[in-house]
Amino acid sequence: MKRILLSVIFIFFSLTVFANKIVEIEVTGVDKTLPQVVINISGLKIGEELDIERVYRAKRNLEECGLFTDVYFQLRDSNGDYKLVITVQESSTIYPYFGKYMSMGLGERNLLGTGVNLYGGVRFLRLTDKKILGFLPQPEFFWGGLRFGASTLSVFGTGINPFIEVTLFKDVPWQADTILSLSSVDLGATYPFGDYVAGLSYTFESATFEATDSNDYSVSILTGAFAFGDEDNYQEKRGNLYGQTNLSFGFGEGICYLQQKASVNYWYRIIGRIYIESETRAGVTYFGVAPVTRSFYLGGSTDLKGWNPNAFNPRFYALEILQAGVPLTESFGIAPSDDMSVFIPKLYLMAAAGDNATLGLSIGIGFEWRTPLGVGVEPQVFFGGDGFKFYFELR
Repeated sequence: MKRILLSVIFIFFSLTVFANKIVEIEVTGVDKTLPQVVINISGLKIGEELDIERVYRAKRNLEECGLFTDVYFQLRDSNGDYKLVITVQESSTIYPYFGKYMSMGLGERNLLGTGVNLYGGVRFLRLTDKKILGFLPQPEFFWGGLRFGASTLSVFGTGINPFIEVTLFKDVPWQADTILSLSSVDLGATYPFGDYVAGLSYTFESATFEATDSNDYSVSILTGAFAFGDEDNYQEKRGNLYGQTNLSFGFGEGICYLQQKASVNYWYRIIGRIYIESETRAGVTYFGVAPVTRSFYLGGSTDLKGWNPNAFNPRFYALEILQAGVPLTESFGIAPSDDMSVFIPKLYLMAAAGDNATLGLSIGIGFEWRTPLGVGVEPQVFFGGDGFKFYFELR
């Protein structure tokens, strides 16, 4: 602790009194990670003037990238300028992966020390119409395809974070029909600046239907996105505002549409560890008709729970989700041991409205366990237009 305080005080004093440059960056404590990867993620460069905000942000970048458990910065004099020493303690980078449509697998956040996050999973479970105890969907084993991807942080020190994802699924359930196959390729990149993030992506998606071949489609989608705030900033402030929006243009044979989605979240700690979170979502299709995988079906595991997924599919909508919780441990984050894992009983209130007089309300309860393995487990029960429904989420 003394080492950290002295380092921070020295950095602050140096930056407020002098305007000298970083002439050398040394990385220590790495066994697997390449030193240049640490420098790239930090965002600092040799030859630039020291700036207190950039130093703090560099330390935060390294702490939040998932590769290290501890990060220390030290400044040393170098002929009137400065040598920056970055000391890190590496963490285990293999993690369980949970992807779309119940795909499960593994990921490696630091492939061969390059900082590349490589992940993949197999969809080997699907839910049937049969019920366990009268309300739990009964799963069955089958071969349902693959989902895999890769991403990296600040490629070549540019600050740009590229990614690629590939989906190759079969027998995908979707609303009233069944998609026999759903294949897609997503390419894109994000760029953070301050508390904001901008992104661009291209998606090619194709699907075939069991009902009729005339519903088969292929579509290309160009998306621009913008996000603000810090979704994980629970401990530093009493209140936390963050959100995002994206604008998508899709085109293909018989398909041409423009669609926008947005969400705004506000998290507030009421007293002690009791908190409330508000999430407001909205969407609008400006023109055209989006394919079924891009339609506004306000149902399923992430939106208006307790209602049939087909109940809400408007061209524009607004959705409000209120969540109240009481964490039963001191930490809001993932903890390294069973004794420090986070248990959070939750209460949910949801309401949605859209065009064509669509309106729905639901209420639910959940119990989240943020396990030491980095997996959040939450069983939930909701009551809405279709009576009680059970949901189970993995994060």
